[in-house]
Amino acid sequence: MKTLIVGTGVIGAIYGWALSEAGVAVTHYVRPGKAQQFAQGISLDVLDERKGHPASNITHYNIRCVEEACPADGYELVIVPVNANQLLDALQALIPCVGEKATFLLFTSNWVGMDEIDALLPRERYLMGYADGGGTIRAGEKGSHPLYWANLGAEVHLGALEGQDTVKLAQVRALFEKADMQPDMQSNFLHWLWIHNASAVGFAAGYARYGEIKPFLRDGALMKTCVQATRELVQLCEKRGVDWKQYPAVSFISWPDWLVITMMRLMWTTNKSMQRYTAHAASAGSLREMRYHFDAMLESAKASGVATPALRSLEQYLP
Repeated sequence: MKTLIVGTGVIGAIYGWALSEAGVAVTHYVRPGKAQQFAQGISLDVLDERKGHPASNITHYNIRCVEEACPADGYELVIVPVNANQLLDALQALIPCVGEKATFLLFTSNWVGMDEIDALLPRERYLMGYADGGGTIRAGEKGSHPLYWANLGAEVHLGALEGQDTVKLAQVRALFEKADMQPDMQSNFLHWLWIHNASAVGFAAGYARYGEIKPFLRDGALMKTCVQATRELVQLCEKRGVDWKQYPAVSFISWPDWLVITMMRLMWTTNKSMQRYTAHAASAGSLREMRYHFDAMLESAKASGVATPALRSLEQYLP
């Protein structure tokens, strides 16, 4: 499938590299005046968790960038790996450029539901997905390119909503399998995204107090508040109709506070993948997206009658 990826952020870059290495025709769509910055490609330091691939891969990606697109370009798939607060603007800009045959894969989080997206695209034109990976862009040595320091997981999260094209979903699934990424297929992808957000936002808001991992992990009282805030958000998901027990990733929510804190400290200090995919958390873009989700969650809690005192106490740390 001829594929257009929006931007040159970490997610777009590592997935573009992995797909292009597998023989997929990949192009990156960038803002006017930016393509020249990538004329010589980019440097990657990837912790690669895919089976059969070197775990430590320091390589070069001859990234192909364009500043314009039109329907005649014939893109079949448009991957949109943008922050949730940027998604609608990105779609409004892209839809006229790629024509009516392209399928959009929305590689982004979601808390507010699909109404605004459905107003822009019919459901048969888009699919839902989420990356298994992440990282940050570090300054390179003097005279060298910036370094994309990231991890690429062995899976990619995919799913369909009611009314979406399952044939196209199968084609996208095959595309990622070609790049040795095993699809994690979710029966209710929106619920999966809500649970994912619920498990992340409380800790991310607490982390924002320091912007660094070591002082955050030392602050036991703050971490306990983050655990309690996460419980409130999982309860809110349940109020919204999610059976959270179907999602093993949040099983920790039923553990005692001290055990959750111990587990989180252990993971952040020893899990190399986690160290990479959370490295972006203090960036300005991530904080803006976190605020966007945080405000939407507070609004949902108010409407649903779910008390969120711990979550509200973390608001002071977000811009």
